[in-house]
Formats: sequence, C-alpha cells, structure tokens
Amino acid sequence: MRLSLTQIGEDGCQIERDLDMDWLSQVLTGKLTSDFRVVGEHRVRINAQRMGLDVYLSAECVLRLQTECSACMQDFELEVPAVFSLTLKPRPQSGQASPDDVELSREDLEECFYEGDVIDLTEILREQIILALPMYPRCSPDCKGLCPVCGIDLNQKACDCRRDEVDSRLVVLKTLTKN
Repeated sequence: MRLSLTQIGEDGCQIERDLDMDWLSQVLTGKLTSDFRVVGEHRVRINAQRMGLDVYLSAECVLRLQTECSACMQDFELEVPAVFSLTLKPRPQSGQASPDDVELSREDLEECFYEGDVIDLTEILREQIILALPMYPRCSPDCKGLCPVCGIDLNQKACDCRRDEVDSRLVVLKTLTKN
C-alpha cells in the first residue's frame, strides 16, 4: 500500500483498503509468541494530514483472529484493535551526523521517516499490527489455566493435586517472609 504526497490535499486524505489475506497471514506467522490465524476480511482506515514536509498518519483496524489461550491451551477467537498515530518526517541527509548518546522522548518513538514523494505504508502497517498483538493471549481474564501437576483444564474441572510444594531452589525465599 503506497501513499503519494500529492494525494494529500489541504484537508488531508482518507484511505480505506481491504488488507490482503495472504499478506496478513504472513505478518501473523513466524517469530511471535503465539500462532494467530486470520478470521474473515479486514479493512484498514488511514487518515493523512500534511504539516509542511511532515505527514501525520492515524490508522485503525480491528483484527479478528483465532489463537490458542496461553493459560489453558484452548482455541478461541479475539478482536485486536490496531490503532496508531505516527508522524512521518523526511529522512535527514546522510551527511548529518547524529550523536551516539541520544535520549529518546515519547514523541521520538512516534516518528518515522520517509524518502521521496511516495510513502510505503506496508512496513508501517506490519510493524503496528505486530505491536498490537497480545504477547500471551488469554481466552478470558479469569482463565484458570492448566494444573501444573496433572495438566487438567481447571476451567473444566477441579483436581486434587497438591500445589503447595515449593521448588527446592526457592525454599530460601520462603524464609524471608517470616522475618
């Protein structure tokens, strides 16, 4: 998905596009902590405004995904809102040196750079979608997970396993709370 700077008029511009299912599936597989699968079609809405050479982008997309709960291992569907705002600035000339020790502010983290007259939104969207995904998705906030002893799903049935045994490596820590 590309955005030409000439598309952005005085009042800005709005782009609505369907996300390519193959592209979105590729974004969701690989090096993430969970496997996410795409459920249905997805549409992204992007607003762009120009302020001199800077371009202000805001976008929103709600992803409907299927994954495995990180606590009980059951498949479930979830909606993940991918909402973000970024300021794109022209890339500085390569001759300008930047200091090695620079403290970044929150505003610095919301800035990206572009080159030329066309902005490729594909990499920006990919990055923001990955950032919106939960690291450890749970089917519900009160999911009890699996018993660490017998492996039974504690949401389905209680077990009689003793879970009060402390790992021998952590016994020393238990004595700290007594003093």
